[in-house]
Amino acid sequence: MIETLPVVPDPISLIESMRAVGYTTETAVADLVDNSISASAQLIRIEYDASRDPFVAILDDGHGMAADELTNAMRHGSSNPTDIRASHDLGRFGLGLKTASLSQCRKMTVVSKKNGSIHARCWDLDFVQDRNQWLVIVPALDEQERLPLYDQLSAQSSGTLVVWQMLDRLMSGSTKPQAEMKSRMTYLLDHLSFVFHRFTRKEDNFTALDIVVNGVKLKYVDPFLKDNTFTQPLEGQLIRVGDATVSVQPYVLPHMSHLDPEQTALAGGKDGLRGNQGFYIYRNRRLVIWGTWFRLVPKEEFYKLTRIKVDIPNSLDDLWALDIKKSVAYPPEIIRNRLRDLIPHFANTSRAAITYPGRRETKNANFVPLWQRIEPGHGSFRYEINTDHPAIRKFTDSLDVPEQKNLQSMFDVLATALPFESIYSDMCSDKRQPITDDALTELISMAKNLKEITGLDMTTIMSLDPLARFPEYHAQIREELAE
Repeated sequence: MIETLPVVPDPISLIESMRAVGYTTETAVADLVDNSISASAQLIRIEYDASRDPFVAILDDGHGMAADELTNAMRHGSSNPTDIRASHDLGRFGLGLKTASLSQCRKMTVVSKKNGSIHARCWDLDFVQDRNQWLVIVPALDEQERLPLYDQLSAQSSGTLVVWQMLDRLMSGSTKPQAEMKSRMTYLLDHLSFVFHRFTRKEDNFTALDIVVNGVKLKYVDPFLKDNTFTQPLEGQLIRVGDATVSVQPYVLPHMSHLDPEQTALAGGKDGLRGNQGFYIYRNRRLVIWGTWFRLVPKEEFYKLTRIKVDIPNSLDDLWALDIKKSVAYPPEIIRNRLRDLIPHFANTSRAAITYPGRRETKNANFVPLWQRIEPGHGSFRYEINTDHPAIRKFTDSLDVPEQKNLQSMFDVLATALPFESIYSDMCSDKRQPITDDALTELISMAKNLKEITGLDMTTIMSLDPLARFPEYHAQIREELAE
């Protein structure tokens, strides 16, 4: 017979330890939004204020919880992570509501309405410390009614309200609560817009979800810039893992010259294009991790336009090593090997987009570059002026043989003196020279000169380098040169 002894976790030690899981304010709020989405909410309101008693409140219009369901939801480990979940469920460990909330505050109250009845439960860490027991408080009705957004919940047919109070972690050491609250919430709107961007727009059979933060509705963002006509979607892949399917859809973003300022900011974020290349992992459409190659390849300059959307179902959580915060995931070997095989194909298209930013192989096969890349062999390369460029050829044909040789010698000097290091450094900075009115005037003048030199029609002129690099200005150039 095996001798056993019960070992009950100390409530004070365990709760205080779990507060240090590593949530930021925005990831903690996102975890609560997950619960609202799992409850089929169509509207989620997030409000915060520190003018008097600082608070953060999250209200949804989901299906709500009955008394016993609410009590269970307040239990640490309220569900088994190995249990089969509904396909749309964004939870896993049964810890998010508690660990996310208590990472920011010492008092967390949940009020839920279902079938016309309202019930409330509260974790108060000072009360737990005083009693040294796992005790949840059932707030009195007058306490509930004083909570932010309670009246709005009461007016709904169903829903759930979560209120954080006693914000010791969120407001730690602050002498100016309002300023501190504003500082801590600086990235909240952008973070939620990014993580839940596939929920805030209608997608397939899913209706759009409204998320409002202090009266400001989340804007739709798209890290793949699919609305930009220069974005190149590549052939997708389906990877079977047992009974589950992982969907892989690669995109190659446009060159910087084809992005407006808003798209440039979205494409690069705080880390630039180079830092945000790689895989974007979605679990049930919720963005979990992004901008990584999982150490399959290093982040390189010619990969920087490549972004691969990977959709995984929640049935593969254990294989992907998903953490409590749902901010870390790592692919299993079977998927990692398939992704490694696909990377060169993605990267080659990205290389072409960077090398020829004005060229679209499928739509502009007549593109005539001014420079051409030469590979003598053994991995070496150089760039030379393309003497078949119509403007170059027209000028060369007007010269006698000795002059042609002298011109070719000058071309060779220019090619040898091409400042590769400086060009590479500028490309890595993701900066581009904006087209000003003066620059547009130069393009118009260039088009006029090319037309006079070559005698070609305007359609052919527009396919010549460098004019082909600026298709967004072709209409203006044509208008200016129209006879």
